[in-house]
Amino acid sequence: MSDERNHLHDDPAHKPERGQPSASTEPPVTAEDAGSQALADALRSSFFFVKAIMVVLVVIFFGSGVFSVPPQEKAIILRFGKPVGTTEEQLLGPGLHWAFPKPIDEVVKIPIGQIQTVTSTVGWYATTPEAELAGTEAPAGPSLNPAIDGYTLTADGNIIHVRATLGYRIKDPLAYAFDFFSLSNVVQNVLNNALLYVSARTTVDSALLNNAGFKEKILARVTEQIAALKLGITLQPGEVKVIPPRYVKPAFDEVLAANVNYNTVVNKAQGEAGAVLSKARGEANAILNTGQSDRTRLLQSVAADAKAFTEQLPQYEKNPELFRQRILTETWQKILVASKDKFFLPERADGKPRELRLLLNREPAKEKTETPAKP
Repeated sequence: MSDERNHLHDDPAHKPERGQPSASTEPPVTAEDAGSQALADALRSSFFFVKAIMVVLVVIFFGSGVFSVPPQEKAIILRFGKPVGTTEEQLLGPGLHWAFPKPIDEVVKIPIGQIQTVTSTVGWYATTPEAELAGTEAPAGPSLNPAIDGYTLTADGNIIHVRATLGYRIKDPLAYAFDFFSLSNVVQNVLNNALLYVSARTTVDSALLNNAGFKEKILARVTEQIAALKLGITLQPGEVKVIPPRYVKPAFDEVLAANVNYNTVVNKAQGEAGAVLSKARGEANAILNTGQSDRTRLLQSVAADAKAFTEQLPQYEKNPELFRQRILTETWQKILVASKDKFFLPERADGKPRELRLLLNREPAKEKTETPAKP
């Protein structure tokens, strides 16, 4: 319209003559109207961009609330510091989830399927992580420095260095999230307490020579404390390292070598003593068995003789002289049958005793060998 109006002004045919009124009735366009129109167009464009930016910001705000839970973890949403849901509904499993971004919600992830590890912080001498990674250690000083070196006291008043590593798995995620500010620190304090407690009730020889027993006592103490505090975790096998103070290690090595030698000698002596005792017990059992057998046989023989005498007693009481002669005859028959040479010495008719003389040779008489009869 502005261009058409300009053409009308430029066209001489439509140009009014001087002294005649103009035929157009539209008001003239001023510079203020054009500026207002431009400002309105600019504001309209700005509002459009502001709205677009607001939409993008809202999308980004709500999109930042999407989070994922790994397969070996659980998650809990805290809305203004309080858990969302009740009991088991508070635990979110693996997968994608959404929560309001901070500061409205806070997502707490719990590594329920992972094994957590803690290491004791008491009882070990001063060292650095770099030296441990390199497998080196500073040379031992002339004595223990209590200001920097950790140690524990044993039941017999000796000093040892102890360090333990313990693994655990979270069993109660709600207790892990809400009952303790830092569960790993609690477990570490329990482990430190167990090292001091068990060391104070164990001798130095038992701690150094029986590492398995020392470790078992520490695990038992930790298990007892975890159950009392209701930490909601399960323990995994760990490691316990026990060494004597480094500045007296050579002396401890000599003592340990002497103990090993002592135990070897004692075990050997006990083995020999066991062999001797076993042999003696065998011989004693053989003697006892022989004695028992002889006793049984003698009792049976005596019982048989008693039975025989008891059976023959009526015959003796009926005619003692006849019984005596019969027994004498039976005895002579047994003697004569068993004897090789037989000599008969009859009684004298006058009843006087006979004189019997025996010729004894210095050398024993040779036994006569019977020659087989010739056919």
